[in-house]
Amino acid sequence: MKYLLSLAFLAFQSLVFGQSFLGTVNEDYTIKVERSATKIATPRHTPQTPSQIAGFPKGFRANANTKNFRNVALEDINKDGVQDILFSAGNTFIVISNDEVLWTKPMTGVGIYPPSIADIDDDGDLEIVQVTGGNAQKGKVYAMDHEGNNLAGFPKSYNDNWILTTAALSDLDGDRQLEIIFVERNSPSGNIHVIKNDGTPWSKDWPLRLPGTPAITPSVADIDNDGAKEIVVSSTSVLYAFNLQGELEEGWPVDNPDTKFSFQSPMLVDLDGDNDLEIIGASHGAIPEYYILHHDGTPYKTWPFFVPELEWTFSTPTVVKMDDEFKILMSRPKNVDGATDMLYSWNEAGDLQDGFPIESESGFQGIISVANVDDDAEMEYIFGSNRLDEAGFGFIHAINADGSGEVEGFPLRPKGWTLMNGAALGDVNGDGQMDLTAISYTTNFGARPDSVFLNVYDLATSYEADKVLWMTYKGSNSRAGSMQEKLVSSISTPTIEGLTVTVVPNPIIQNGSIELNVTSEQHFSGDLYTSNGQLLGRIFDENYQKGSHKVLLPELSAGLYFLKIKDSSNRQHIKKIIAVSK
Repeated sequence: MKYLLSLAFLAFQSLVFGQSFLGTVNEDYTIKVERSATKIATPRHTPQTPSQIAGFPKGFRANANTKNFRNVALEDINKDGVQDILFSAGNTFIVISNDEVLWTKPMTGVGIYPPSIADIDDDGDLEIVQVTGGNAQKGKVYAMDHEGNNLAGFPKSYNDNWILTTAALSDLDGDRQLEIIFVERNSPSGNIHVIKNDGTPWSKDWPLRLPGTPAITPSVADIDNDGAKEIVVSSTSVLYAFNLQGELEEGWPVDNPDTKFSFQSPMLVDLDGDNDLEIIGASHGAIPEYYILHHDGTPYKTWPFFVPELEWTFSTPTVVKMDDEFKILMSRPKNVDGATDMLYSWNEAGDLQDGFPIESESGFQGIISVANVDDDAEMEYIFGSNRLDEAGFGFIHAINADGSGEVEGFPLRPKGWTLMNGAALGDVNGDGQMDLTAISYTTNFGARPDSVFLNVYDLATSYEADKVLWMTYKGSNSRAGSMQEKLVSSISTPTIEGLTVTVVPNPIIQNGSIELNVTSEQHFSGDLYTSNGQLLGRIFDENYQKGSHKVLLPELSAGLYFLKIKDSSNRQHIKKIIAVSK
């Protein structure tokens, strides 16, 4: 517990009228703070404001120069049925389980982004990948088991260079072993790495050198529906799509001299149902944009849109399906005083949703979470702020998804900045109630030590997984940035005891079958999904006796599919199916 700081919080006042501060982020991760003329008149506490659960907030020593970006990861790594909180504070990796520190790990370099988590070696347990870097820091790649022990071959160092953002975890060759994809800063350029989970290069084609400084977490998926995945990554000035041999895909790179990239890792989603994926993201620079590209790099429909007032944004997109259509959520900061639009919700055609954009005197560019936090009939959008009040308290907002205003009891007012972070929704103490977990931090610019605070609020509403559509960086702890990987990540949940599933053949050529081997009589249902989560239909739903059973698959076009099998206790098993052309 030596990493915990004693917290001396000011007593909450019922209402504050005072000047505020605006925070902005530079491309080198440093933070600029300016005094704002805007007066804050927001209650820090009302009878409706959620309280933090017992044991929170917790305080830890922060790095003086580089703060946390993109909040925390929630995952049940010790299989006790309760979501654990995983994050870094300076040079220390920390796991909190049910309000206690489960374990910590000292690291070389600063852990800035949340970790990537999945069963990367197919052993039934979750592994954790945390990368480090920072100004004047030595960067490394850590791969750990669920108890914090280094995997064989780790940590990895690449001449002590900064490992930027975080790693994407994805199975590139169908062997159920996940590869680790990340970028290394090697000024004035950098490298894209693809390594196995033993730390060795995945193939002779990697690492691949970029002519500029890498800028984002790679996104990984089969964007052109050819049966093999691609890697979408960027330097600060050029966006690339590479095949698995390190060759540029047709139409790439996309190079617009007026736009730049930093922190805005894209999402890869099939928006129009044609089985290839669109690339969704934001940019900054002289002419900053919100963009969507086809898999070949050409603009999608009416996109891109210019960021109003040509304001830099480091927004990372949120993409969810609500009311049978995609909602694409992005934001911008507020670097000037006065209320202007700062939160956007479009459909895939680029039409703004009714009630949007949201106007505010605060802006933000962290994670936009989507969840039902108040048990009404609608989802809410939850996000942080680039504003701080004079006493040093930040903001976490929750806006009704129809744009009708703030949820009762919000904004929450944690101590410190929520700039570049956000909120994770889950149940971290196992009481069945939804909790909101958020990082905040202080910036004292060397005058005294800085702190990072871990805040957990009890939202006094029940928690069910289907009440949360999006709550973490890139939508999944795999950080691969695709709807495909959101389904793949659920493979790490307990499988069905007494059932083994085999796809014959795999990959299949149009036609194939599923073999179910059952050790005792059980009832199973099986639903077939496309790679973007679209339900194709139920292919079986019946009782199976002990033994082997064969289920024919429908004819499938080339692409990636997922079979979700459930038993009578609602336990599930997910099987990946790859279909290729003749």
